[in-house]
Amino acid sequence: MTDKSKKIFKIMILLMLAALVIFLTVRYFVPLCHIFGTEQGREELAGFIKRAGIFAPLVFILLMAFQIVIAFIPGGPLEITGGFLFGGWLGTFLTITGAVLGTLCVYALVKKFGSPLVHFFINEEKMKTFSVLQDEDKLEFWVFILFLIPGIPKDLLTYIVPLMKIKGRRFLILSALARFPALTASVLMGDGLSDGRYGFCIVIACLSAVALFAGLQIKKHILKEKHESK
Repeated sequence: MTDKSKKIFKIMILLMLAALVIFLTVRYFVPLCHIFGTEQGREELAGFIKRAGIFAPLVFILLMAFQIVIAFIPGGPLEITGGFLFGGWLGTFLTITGAVLGTLCVYALVKKFGSPLVHFFINEEKMKTFSVLQDEDKLEFWVFILFLIPGIPKDLLTYIVPLMKIKGRRFLILSALARFPALTASVLMGDGLSDGRYGFCIVIACLSAVALFAGLQIKKHILKEKHESK
């Protein structure tokens, strides 16, 4: 196959993939947003996972991965549902597993189709927000920090990082470790809701709010420093 044929083939595959993403977004994204946005919807989601019986953990992992691949779908309510259904320890394990699987899928897709796929989800202006990733000497440091800071859209970041010179294994490990605190907090909140430990949930919510505020300030500081250094 010639280089031109390979390029045409890649474009066709990318267009088919884009069509699939559009279909999934229209078919499932709007309903999922409704589900995640209401208490009744979240109960329906929990019921859907429960009905899978012994396969419920697998269904949850796949939903977590799907949520990351389709970057527009919010992940917090699903993480809380994981804690509600499976408890703190197992819920955290399943949530992290789903996040790693979704990240792996995104990494493979971006490595295959490159920036055209990324630009389908993220415009050029948004990508400039993460210009710190251009620092190759500190790339892994910035990947970890950006995934760790609350308030940064992790699923969009998952699409951007594979464009950089970073090995897949290192990316998966760094992103999983950095995601761990926030994912665990959401799962523990769901676990607390499952048995009526509302005080515990309020504490986690307050700590999460403080972390979010601090994260947004750190994000502004990083961006300000980067801008001033140019």
